[in-house]
Parts: sequence; C-alpha cells; structure tokens
Amino acid sequence: MTKKLAIITGVLLLAVIIVATGCPPKNEPVAPAEFYKGKSIELVSTASPGILTDLILRIMASHLSGDTGASVVVTTMTAASGMEGMNYLYKAEPDGLTLGVTSSIKFLANKVFDEPVAEYEFEEFSYIMSIGRRLTHFFVSPEGAYQTVAELQAAKDLILGATSPSGYFTLANLTVIKILGLDAQVITGFDGVSAVALAVKRGEITGYTVEVSHARIEAGLIKPIFALATERDPLMPDVPAITELVSLSSEDLALIRLWETALVNSTLFAGPPGLPEDRLAFLRDLANQWTQDEGFRKEIDAVAGEEVQTYTTGEEVNSTMLETAAGLDNFQAIFADLIAKHRA
Repeated sequence: MTKKLAIITGVLLLAVIIVATGCPPKNEPVAPAEFYKGKSIELVSTASPGILTDLILRIMASHLSGDTGASVVVTTMTAASGMEGMNYLYKAEPDGLTLGVTSSIKFLANKVFDEPVAEYEFEEFSYIMSIGRRLTHFFVSPEGAYQTVAELQAAKDLILGATSPSGYFTLANLTVIKILGLDAQVITGFDGVSAVALAVKRGEITGYTVEVSHARIEAGLIKPIFALATERDPLMPDVPAITELVSLSSEDLALIRLWETALVNSTLFAGPPGLPEDRLAFLRDLANQWTQDEGFRKEIDAVAGEEVQTYTTGEEVNSTMLETAAGLDNFQAIFADLIAKHRA
C-alpha cells in the first residue's frame, strides 16, 4: 500500500511541476520546426568549390538556414571523387543535423564498379530532393573520321577517352561500346573533361561520353552524335536518342533506362540512413516549398546557365534508388565483363 501511495504521489508531483513550469517531460517528442531552431547543421559538399553542384549547395544552405532557424556550416569533402563525403554522411548520426549534397553520377558509378572504398549503400540514404537532370551524350570531333553510328560500327580499333578507371566517363563509354557493338578500347588518365575534349578535337581519340557542354560544342571542340536515352534531351532536341538509331535487346534497353533514371547527372540533397521520419518529412516539405518559390528557382537558374532545371521529390528519388539497387548485381556483372574486354 505504501509503495502504491508513493507512485501516485510521484505522478501527482510531476503533474504539478509541469503545470507550474510549462515544461513537458524530457522524453516528449519535439516538433522538427522547434528542434532545428538555434542548432547547427553540417552540410557536407562532395564537390569542389565553384562547380555547379557546389553552387547549388550554397543556395540550399542559405534557404535551409533561413527556414529552420539553424546555422548551416558547409564542410567540403572531395577526396576519392566525393566518396570521402558520402562515406562520412552515411555514417553520420541520423539526427537531421548532418546533411549532404552530391552529384548523383559520382557515387552511383562507384557502386556499379563495386569500389571497395565506397562504404555506403546508396539506396539507404534519406533523400530530400534532387535538382537537375543532365543526360549523357556521345561526342566526336566535328571534323573527325566518324560522324555517324554506322561509321563507328564499321571501324576498327577505336579509342574512347576517360579520366579515371572507375569513373563516370568510363562507365558511359563502356555502355556505348556494348550498345553499338564497337571494336573499341577505353583509355583513362586524362586530366579532366577539357583534356578529353581537346584530345577528341586533335584526333588523338575517337570520342567520349559525357553530359552536354554547350560551351565546348559552340567552340567547335566536339559534336554530339546521340543521347544515351530512350528519348531526346530537351536541352539538345536536334540530337537523336540512341533508340532512334539502333535496335536494342532487353538487356541493352535496361542499361539505357539506367542512364536516364539513376545515372542522370543531378544534384542530390540527402541525409544519412535512418533519419527520423518526422524530420525527413519536414525537410522534404521545405525542399518542395523551395521548388515552388520563384526566388529560389531564379537563384538556381542563375548558376545553372542555359540548363532548364527539373526538381524531383525525395520520395521519387528514393523509389528510383531502390529500383536501381534491385538490379545492381546484374549491372555489376555486365560492366565487369566489359571492363575485362574493353578497358585498356
């Protein structure tokens, strides 16, 4: 009886304290809008300062700070083509105070190549939004010997250029070799996109596969032959999709669809795995509000130049990543075979 009386007395005393002080019990959930006020958010960037992904991140950081009442500190982690930053974000405390922005193509390519230093599982991140949808195209020299798909398919000993053995260029070039059945090798080690484009222009290599660069096209360095997609790119409506030029097997079609869904070059905004559902929903709602805000869109357009930006919700991004992960083993097997045959 004494024990029961003590429990009742304790409960009544707690109630009196709450009424008197207005303080809820410590374990009562705090609404996300209140949680962020006055706190510090670490926003991890995997992009070098000044490039598009980083410029978009800076815009996001400003709006995130203004809309949450938190201070936002940008931490740049670019080592290993951004894998340093993605590994860091993957292992971060899932409290909503560590978020990150990366280029989608980088960290997905790392997993397709099964890079051991990529310690993350891309389908497990808490996706908040995606900005942009930059499709991949195959480029040759405007004055080169090969101006059509038929000419490429009839040629021998073609050379396609790339920067790193397991990067975006290599992955895209290997896809083109498979789809067109080319007699070709991918050579790596070029110091950036500009170096590859100049090598194409000088006739040192046949071509390469990358996202559109209007500046290089207008400068006469490169010429697009086709888009690695099932439909034409709105940014390059005069350039045919690869499906207009060749017939594809079901396996080849699956590869092309991979390039126009998960492997489009976009800017991803995400949190670590296991972000509390209410905080993830709060951040997604904020991101959706930004996309409807004319001021935000103008800021993005100002740094993106001629690109017309598309905005994808976190829910849609998450669905795409889960679908990609489901077929990852098959894609890895395809590219392992291509690497053995076509990467110099």
